[in-house]
Amino acid sequence: MISDFEAVRENLFPASHGAIEDWSKFPWHRDRTNQIQAYKAHSSQAIAIDVFGTLKMSRDRDRIFDAIAECVGVARGGPWAVILEWTDTDRLLREPRPTQVDALAVGSAAALVIECKFTEPAGQCSQTAVSRSGERQCNGNYEDQINPGNGVRSRCALTGKSIRYWEYIPKIFELDPGVDHTPCPFKGDAYQWMRNAVLAAALGKHRNLQAAALAAFADHPIFPTARKVKRGLVDPSLAGQGAITPVSYQQIIAIACQVGRDRALWNELSAWIDHKIARAASRKSDFQEVRNGC
Repeated sequence: MISDFEAVRENLFPASHGAIEDWSKFPWHRDRTNQIQAYKAHSSQAIAIDVFGTLKMSRDRDRIFDAIAECVGVARGGPWAVILEWTDTDRLLREPRPTQVDALAVGSAAALVIECKFTEPAGQCSQTAVSRSGERQCNGNYEDQINPGNGVRSRCALTGKSIRYWEYIPKIFELDPGVDHTPCPFKGDAYQWMRNAVLAAALGKHRNLQAAALAAFADHPIFPTARKVKRGLVDPSLAGQGAITPVSYQQIIAIACQVGRDRALWNELSAWIDHKIARAASRKSDFQEVRNGC
């Protein structure tokens, strides 16, 4: 019988394995039964490790991240350090549960906060969800309201909990925090991208580095993030279109092929990712056909 870690290893590009120092302590994504999910064909954590784990272990790392930095408009300059499943332990945004991003790349002059997607959409704000009591902590608008959960009056339920998103949002997205917005610009799946954008801004300020937020995604027309990229990750009416830069796994590997010295490695990774994307797309398509048939 195959073990959990054996199944995960089989689903990860071999050159990425060394990026995980302790497989038993690594913060694997788990389901409600505490089972590791990275063995699944459509695991976003697995494809993130495929790409950024391989970059972390590569002798081409500094060359490639310099090229990525230039592409997204921040300063080049290594050495670059890569941390998988990085958590904001400094609590820069005062979140009760600090944001954890799939990868953080830090050079001598810049930092890249990287959120990775595969077949799943971006996360939405939990404050508008209906609680067990049948109430919502936020009505979905950015307007003066009282959170029925704690009785705090504020325009944003998260601000009412001392979370610092709206300290950064006005500058990044050119939104006046003193003006109502109906609905809240971050009510839907723009919420997760906003969180990463403000985290990058906070991290850059804290470490005195230029910083950028990246949305790494599998570029296939059936996947929601790929479709969203073509329309804009956040509301096109907002000023902060450059607050988070979408970059596909295929683009990252193409950059690696251009500037890297180990062409054979990057060609192998390209084939691995193409196969993984095709397999996941096929399964997702089959599922949609069955669902639509019902």
